Amino acid sequence: MKRYLSIAHDLIVAGSAFLLSYVTVLGIDLALETPGIAEKTGAFIAVCAFFFFFFSMHRGSWRYVSIPDLTTIIKATAFSVLVYTVGAFLMTRGSNVPRSVPVLTTLYMIAGLSASRLAYRLLLERSLGFPILSQQRLKKKRYVLLYGLTDAAESFIRSTRRDVNRETAVIGILDDGANSTRMVQGVKVLGSLSELEPIVAKLQRNGTKVSELIVTEAAPSREQLGEIVELATRLGIKASRIPSVTETALITGRLEPKPIDLGDLLGRPEVKTDLEGVAGLINGKVVLATGAGGSIGSELCRQIAMFGPSELAITDSSEFHLYLLDLELRERHPNLRIVTRIVDVRDGRRVSHLFEDVKPEVVFHAAALKHVPLVESNPLEGIKTNLLGTRNVANAAMENGASTFVMISTDKAVNPTNIMGATKRAAEAYCQALDVVTKKTRFKTVRFGNVLGSNGSVVPRFQEQIANGGPVTVTHPNMVRFFMTIPEAVRLVLHASARALRQQSDRGKIMVLDMGEPVRIADLAERMIQLAGFRPHTDIEIAFTGLRPGEKLYEELFDTSEAQDGLTEEGYVIASPRIIDSALLHRTLSGIETAVGKENSVRAIELLLHIVPEYRPMQPNEVQDAGGVVVDQA
Repeated sequence: MKRYLSIAHDLIVAGSAFLLSYVTVLGIDLALETPGIAEKTGAFIAVCAFFFFFFSMHRGSWRYVSIPDLTTIIKATAFSVLVYTVGAFLMTRGSNVPRSVPVLTTLYMIAGLSASRLAYRLLLERSLGFPILSQQRLKKKRYVLLYGLTDAAESFIRSTRRDVNRETAVIGILDDGANSTRMVQGVKVLGSLSELEPIVAKLQRNGTKVSELIVTEAAPSREQLGEIVELATRLGIKASRIPSVTETALITGRLEPKPIDLGDLLGRPEVKTDLEGVAGLINGKVVLATGAGGSIGSELCRQIAMFGPSELAITDSSEFHLYLLDLELRERHPNLRIVTRIVDVRDGRRVSHLFEDVKPEVVFHAAALKHVPLVESNPLEGIKTNLLGTRNVANAAMENGASTFVMISTDKAVNPTNIMGATKRAAEAYCQALDVVTKKTRFKTVRFGNVLGSNGSVVPRFQEQIANGGPVTVTHPNMVRFFMTIPEAVRLVLHASARALRQQSDRGKIMVLDMGEPVRIADLAERMIQLAGFRPHTDIEIAFTGLRPGEKLYEELFDTSEAQDGLTEEGYVIASPRIIDSALLHRTLSGIETAVGKENSVRAIELLLHIVPEYRPMQPNEVQDAGGVVVDQA
């Protein structure tokens, strides 16, 4: 109905403009007495109808009318008047068509078609109200400031005005480079970010309480965002940002700000994913993922499913987590064949039967015990899962002809001071040895640091402590860790795996993801408190509890003995750790398996040292100094 009304309106405007041009030139009496004026008007409307459809004027949205729409109006009008005028001169030699009529008709049509659309948009955006009434209407709304004189700022202002409920009022813009006399959509630039405090104070004295600061910069740095969060928290203002289009910023026709989160503050320049390479690795293949119920494993399965494997087998020892992932994947990908199996990788026979049944071509091994203090208290369980479990899955992949095996490792495998790290380094060594001697199956290891929000990690624990009013507990003021978001880590795992598997010369090497700069855990705690709207050390305390068994102050991504090929543009480094003799490795693993079967943890750890001689358990009084060297505090 709106489209038909729009067409009718445009044709009425065209006919009215044509008649008005005659009235302007001849006067109303002579214009009405012009021979054939009704036929001339009808012919002109018919010509306009053709060109209005030709230029698709009826498809334009009046609600979002803009410069391209006005350009279309000018083109359609110009062609309509030109064709009618030429036709009139060819058919009647221009009889009763004053020379100024075409010019005036063009001007009146452009004015009428444009003004009606702009008036409609202004009416929807409530830009035509009286100032006093507007202020009264906005008294119950939330007042926000924008940071960044950008296209997103202009779009956000317009979107708030189109909002039927009018919940938000933009009362000013902050920009570090713009002149304070500038205005956008009637909203003034009030100053720079450094002037936020006096600006907020002045507005509050005038009866306007700022509730939110929205960052509209396209790609703010994490330092910028950190400064903004700190400033906003100090002033009791919520900090948020406009997401990019890729983050689904457009919701119900308007821009929706999202809270600034840890991923924003710890972000790095995004690595462009080799989609073609990842698709070649996964598309049409039978893919199996172990540890699929975990944080990394479940995200791996989500991203793998999007690349169209012929079959996706998901396995985990946790029935509940596997059940939830199965429901999610079947709902999101109803046409994907999914095989769900409860499997403990420590059960070699069960793993072998699974591989014989599924026949996977690509295997992602994410099953592991990862909590350092817990594994430290249960070393045999860590050895069973992280080392012997990896051996079971890797052997089954090789025996059943899988083309690719990708193991997820950790930075704790470098110069390990705990059982968890030592078992993961031993698992790396086993996969390296197989990659060197096996021709059909490629064994690749991807090593990276902590991921934000993974099950049992520091972030959910801090969130719970903040929700309970604190204190937030940090083990040591100098503890630092590498962090990245779960989706980013998995995206890089897939990307790096696809790229590295093409290089036959990289056999026996491992891929280390670029984790950016390490982050102090104490700083992380402060940021999380600020993001929750509280002031660190004032509203919520941070308490230091001391290092737990096996914990290091500083994690490393490389051992000094590991030759590195340098950071690639793809976001990872190729490292070359020493490769252990295959016969010695198998003999040692057999001894470890026997010791584990006898519940002899002392002997099992002793044999583990044969594979990972750099493993050095920390004593209770020991910590690392600033260079990562273990020193005795006593």
